[in-house]
Amino acid sequence: MSIVLVVLLVIWLAFSVLVFIALDIKNEKRENGHLHYIIIALLSPLFLMLILLFKFYLYLSDVRKEGGFIKYYKKKRESKKAYWLRKEKDERITDDYLNGKIQRHELPRKLNGIDCFEFNEEMGLKANEFDEVREIVYVESEYNDCLNKFFMSHKDLRLYHKYKFVYLPHLREELLDDNLLLHYLFPSYDGSELNEFKMDSTYPLQFLSYKDDSVNIRCGMFFFLGDRKNHGAKFIEGHYYPLEEGDDDTIIKQLDKVVKSVHSDYPTGGLYSTIGKPDIEEGSTDEYADRLFFWVNSNSEIAQLVEEVKERLNILEERGMPKNLLLKLFENKVKLSRLLITKDFKIILPDFDNIEIKMEPLVKAVYLLFLNHPDGIVFKYLPDYREELTNIYKKLRPLGLNNRSMQSLEDVTNPCLNSINEKCARIRAAFISQFDDHLAKYYYIDGVRGNVKKISLPRDLVVWE
Repeated sequence: MSIVLVVLLVIWLAFSVLVFIALDIKNEKRENGHLHYIIIALLSPLFLMLILLFKFYLYLSDVRKEGGFIKYYKKKRESKKAYWLRKEKDERITDDYLNGKIQRHELPRKLNGIDCFEFNEEMGLKANEFDEVREIVYVESEYNDCLNKFFMSHKDLRLYHKYKFVYLPHLREELLDDNLLLHYLFPSYDGSELNEFKMDSTYPLQFLSYKDDSVNIRCGMFFFLGDRKNHGAKFIEGHYYPLEEGDDDTIIKQLDKVVKSVHSDYPTGGLYSTIGKPDIEEGSTDEYADRLFFWVNSNSEIAQLVEEVKERLNILEERGMPKNLLLKLFENKVKLSRLLITKDFKIILPDFDNIEIKMEPLVKAVYLLFLNHPDGIVFKYLPDYREELTNIYKKLRPLGLNNRSMQSLEDVTNPCLNSINEKCARIRAAFISQFDDHLAKYYYIDGVRGNVKKISLPRDLVVWE
């Protein structure tokens, strides 16, 4: 027997022994004996060898296609060199753009400008990552009488998967019909300028990153995706689906194909992301509350604790309004409200039509505690704030505290329990039941794992009577 065969046999047996030991250790109960382990252990090297032979066969096939080893490795070197040249060129273009040496329209394309287009992010239209409702927008470069009449006569057309067809000229009318929605998104905006507000279906074209692309757009549906980058320039990706004239059934059949195409490429998710609960037992560590903070505030059950929250969010969902566009159009019309704490500890937002944020006494006590600490509080050190929280709670409960109340105070300041997270979730719900999260996030308690949790509202907007 040659030395090579002996080496191969030794390697085979060694690998088989290792596989056998690993399988035997894993099977602690030893219920099935060892015979099948021995068979698996002996066959494992064979499977490994077959995989290696197959990879070697593919390698030889590539060499043969290139005309031999010399040409094969020469091409690999050239390919690697070309990769680094492209990388260096891309980095140089990015630096030139960020330093103002080249303009946005001078950047090389990321999309083809035929059925996929780049739009400047100032446009505002884009799909929300977690929204169940997704908007597909009608866009035209010239007025099409047939298609416009169709959308004017089908004001709330939906096919399936909760996709909403957005006809931009209807936007003002829908806002006027839904003051509740407008007030939820912009509680400080009285809507007086809506009388002069107009928008037509050519609106997105002014935001094309490459103006010449407009010649490739006649009339059709656009599905927009955001958070894309082209050499440092953020853009919204627009997928174009042309529409042809026809009767109602013909147009609906075309729209049905658009929805199926969009949904197959970009399946929708839920309104809230569901994240697995951290694998940690309550009471096991003083970092328990901190580690569960994000999970509790994003979990669907906690996020819908208050029925009002669900109802308000359903309004946005069912209306299918292009929320990102509305936020963009009215961003200069809204501002943060002052937060007024009255003598009897009511929480009022004077600049948001005197909205009162209602909370249970203990929840409100936690909120006032964090309001007293602009720099925030680390959950790990909550016991240090127990006395201060107790004094606040006593003011909210002038008749005194019983044993149950004292236990609740102890629980909420115990970082080994989940009580503080439940209170923070209710605080968040109290605010987003009244207005949208793009404003509410300044008023509720928030933070990342391991860091302080705080209310980010500037304290010059907080008024104590």
